[in-house]
Amino acid sequence: MSIIYSSLTIIFEAPFYQAIFERREGTNYEVAKVNLGTSEPKITRIYSLIINHWNEIKFYSQDSSEAKIKVRIINPKRRQRLAKKAIKDGVGTKAQIALQRQFEQAKLSKKKARHQQKVHVAQESFKLRQKKKLQKHKGH
Repeated sequence: MSIIYSSLTIIFEAPFYQAIFERREGTNYEVAKVNLGTSEPKITRIYSLIINHWNEIKFYSQDSSEAKIKVRIINPKRRQRLAKKAIKDGVGTKAQIALQRQFEQAKLSKKKARHQQKVHVAQESFKLRQKKKLQKHKGH
């Protein structure tokens, strides 16, 4: 039996509010970021996101060797103080690093796909030019 710990942090990065989901299961650490729009999200919007659209959220998994987390039971008052501190300080750096890696990987894959598409279009146009050139000379 494994215990899953999860947290939701809502931050404002001008001009958008964003929800950052973090979840830990054993040594596995996953994070996801969802854009909530420009106006402050209502609690009903957040509940709807969690209840109705949970399956659509794409979590980025971090390497298990980097994500070793020590789990311990924390006093409720201390937990409340830590929550206030997290709200004051913002998102944990671990989540930011994981999201940045996810962004970089997506950026590289898009760049690679764009390059391949460009090469494919260039090859097709070259073949078309060659074909036209051959047809032009066949008539004479």
